[in-house]
Amino acid sequence: MTSMRDNELDARREQGPKALVGLSQLALDHMEQGVCVYDAGNRIVLVNQRYLALFNMSADIVRVGTTYRDVLAHSVALGNIPADEVDTLYAARMARIATGQPFRTEQTLASGLVMALELKPFPGGGWMTICDDVSRLARVEAELRVQTERSQHALANMSHGLIMYDADSRVVVCNERFLKLYNLDADIVKPGVTHGATIDHWLSRGNLPGMSADEFHDTRLEDVRTRTTKTLLVMRYDGRMVQVVSRFLPDGGWVTVHEDVTERLQYEEMLRQQNFMLDAALENMAHGLAFYDSDMRLRVCNTTYRKIYRLSPEEAKPGTHLGELIERSMANGAFSSEYSPQQLLEAASARIADRNSSPIRRRMSNDTTISVRYCALAEGGFVSTYEDITEREHAVEELSEQYRRFDAALNNMSQGLCMLDSNLRVIVCNRRYIEMYGLSPELVKPGVSMREIMEHSCELGIHPKTTAARLYADYVERLREGEHTLHRYLGDGRIIKLNHKRMEHGGWVVTYEDVTERHKAQARVAHMARHDSLTDLPNRTLFREKMGEGLNQVAIAGGAMAVLCFDLDNFKTVNDRLGHAAGDRLLRWVAAQLQENVGEHDTVARLGGDEFAVLQRGPQPQSAERLARRLVEIIGHPPPLEHQSMHVGVSVGIAIAPDHGLDADELMKCADLALYQAKAKGRGAYQLFEPEMEKEARSRHALEHDLRGALEAREFHLAFQPQVRLDTTELTGFEALLRWKHPSRGLVSPAEFIPIAEENGLIVPIGEWVLRTACATAATWPDLTVAVNLSPVQFRSRGLVAMVTSALAEAGLPPHRLELEVTETALLDDSEATIEILHQLRALGVRVSLDDFGIGYSSLSYLRKFPFDRIKIDRSFVGTLSESPESMAIVRTIASLGSVLNVETTAEGVETIEQLDFVRECGCTAVQGYYFGKPSPAAEVVRVIERLNTVRRVA
Repeated sequence: MTSMRDNELDARREQGPKALVGLSQLALDHMEQGVCVYDAGNRIVLVNQRYLALFNMSADIVRVGTTYRDVLAHSVALGNIPADEVDTLYAARMARIATGQPFRTEQTLASGLVMALELKPFPGGGWMTICDDVSRLARVEAELRVQTERSQHALANMSHGLIMYDADSRVVVCNERFLKLYNLDADIVKPGVTHGATIDHWLSRGNLPGMSADEFHDTRLEDVRTRTTKTLLVMRYDGRMVQVVSRFLPDGGWVTVHEDVTERLQYEEMLRQQNFMLDAALENMAHGLAFYDSDMRLRVCNTTYRKIYRLSPEEAKPGTHLGELIERSMANGAFSSEYSPQQLLEAASARIADRNSSPIRRRMSNDTTISVRYCALAEGGFVSTYEDITEREHAVEELSEQYRRFDAALNNMSQGLCMLDSNLRVIVCNRRYIEMYGLSPELVKPGVSMREIMEHSCELGIHPKTTAARLYADYVERLREGEHTLHRYLGDGRIIKLNHKRMEHGGWVVTYEDVTERHKAQARVAHMARHDSLTDLPNRTLFREKMGEGLNQVAIAGGAMAVLCFDLDNFKTVNDRLGHAAGDRLLRWVAAQLQENVGEHDTVARLGGDEFAVLQRGPQPQSAERLARRLVEIIGHPPPLEHQSMHVGVSVGIAIAPDHGLDADELMKCADLALYQAKAKGRGAYQLFEPEMEKEARSRHALEHDLRGALEAREFHLAFQPQVRLDTTELTGFEALLRWKHPSRGLVSPAEFIPIAEENGLIVPIGEWVLRTACATAATWPDLTVAVNLSPVQFRSRGLVAMVTSALAEAGLPPHRLELEVTETALLDDSEATIEILHQLRALGVRVSLDDFGIGYSSLSYLRKFPFDRIKIDRSFVGTLSESPESMAIVRTIASLGSVLNVETTAEGVETIEQLDFVRECGCTAVQGYYFGKPSPAAEVVRVIERLNTVRRVA
């Protein structure tokens, strides 16, 4: 009896562990992971069906009692482990198990699947391995790498700078081209930096927004606040202008594209950081596991499950009902739900009853997302698995965001972009590329070949001068040569620049830029560099090129070529009287006359200011002289400007090749010398170059050089010629005459050096010296006047009135004793301004006389505009009285005019008693000349005064 009881107890003891083992086996068989447990002798004590399925092993071989060595041999037979590596593998794993520390490894099977193995030694001997299929993770990583590479290629080949901000106005991404474009510091402008900080740094680098820094800050903040899409034009630190286009994104951020930016180092750095985070998330995924019986009571769970739901070992002990676990987990703050624990339990029961093992997502309080699966068991009960898919979800979201950003950047470029694979099929393209060529979006999609696109574009008439076959063949041939740039000239006149860059793994990135306006601007710049902007005639640069070509032809083929240099006479008067706009119209009119009168193959150029030139082929010098005569006549009679007639003309200098040389510089020098000679003739004339002119020019240059130092060297002195009243023979004053005694040349004639002084401006300081010296000398005389000649150049200096005032005050000479003599030339240059100055001088009390009347225009309007005190009759008329009836008539007329106007008239150059009697008879009021005295030095003036006073008393 006792024996029977003992047997029953032994049977029950055996059934207890067997039942527990069976229960464990049932749980293991429903896990998503493979599990195999070995005892201390390396024999299997427990293995689940998932382990066999993952490695495609036979249950007849791999079962309880099978040694680990036999399991490896079976893997070798299945091709999962190379035969020559199995011994090394076995030894290595046994050594690591012997350390007592768990470890992980990976194994690639013959089927291509990748298995993650976790081996855990037991404290009392034995060990277990847990296996999981991670092939899907590898595929996600590969897909992410491919997409990352594509994104990197696209941004790296952009020729625009790009910076993107998130909804918090912080930098999300900017490429290296953006930083280089503005010389920005990558350590300052980087992801996370605020928009305001970026602007501050941008301004600190010397970039200019076209407004104050505060105004620029306020404007950009307002743009962000109102989400205003705007195009700005800013100035870079080196003066270059950059167009900035901002577009706002649906998520609240915005992207800004800066033209001509191609680098993307900053953007790549951001992508590397994102990929690193994504890889880290994928590599640290974990699963939770729990087994429930048919009464929904917990039997087995792992630590990961408890950590996910914040359950202690006591709270998650076997036998606890699922409903109670849900309540405790929610109470512990693991998650919250709009549904009650009872509703969540009913939903889980329904899925189990329907044998629905699809995953459900549960959002946890710590912002993690758990994927939960309920798998009903045939014997009753169910297994639930819990996978933390937070990082995977983030990775998917990040990938989607990356796609969105890539798409936003791609479709906000001002350039077209197309990525082609190695077979020249489209991987991706942006809207700008399609719009640029007017292509059909239905045709141009990923996968379409470039050949099909070219056939489509030729059908649209985009490439009218070629066929699709020829276009494609030429395209393929160019790609064989490697990376290159080409230009497409479209049927509508546009020019598209194509830039081809290879991708690392094959294929091409092609950017398309409309450079039509740039090419037009370059053409305009090239034209402007060689043409005058006012008249559109060739400028000096192009003229010299044409001259060089012409001289080469003369040297090679013979013949002759003339160079005609034109200079307008009195052009400054037009500018001063009527304004520069009128002067410009005159220059355009002159240019038109030149073009109308030259031959078809002649060249007309504007060399600058009022200087023009002509290159003329043909029989020379006859052709050049004929042209010069015609143009002197035409330009000497210009149409009225601003309803006013003008006294302008043109002087022409002519040089002939090969007679005067075949060197361009030499020929131009000859023409300039001839032009100078033409002006010396009295203007409105032309002159052919003669060799003597060069000698005269050298002599004149030497004289000009000496003249510059004459004033400082005190080589000038004044001579004074007496002026006498005719009715009383009373001495009224002296005219101060300038004399130059050169140390080696001796006395130099004023007719020789005065014109030079007027041309180079030296007449202004010389004239001031004359005035001050004359006033100082006259202050020592009795009550007599001193007459001083003024040059037209002195009137243009605009300081004449102040200088006269200063000279009188300095000498202490009363103003009425100073008489200033002006010529018609001074009035002709700028009559209105000159008359105004004369009125200011008259207001000082100074007398004003009109000198050399009769030899110029003799315009009576001058006598009407200003009441001169005296008119001086030029000596050329007085000297020819005995032989020229015309001179006699002129003297009578001027004397009569003076009498009518109540103006004194002085006859200059009276040398004989006959001349004296005649001018007295004509009615002249005063005379000046050798008859009464030659010009005398200042030291002899007192003796002259005494002599003339004695003659008057005797008379």
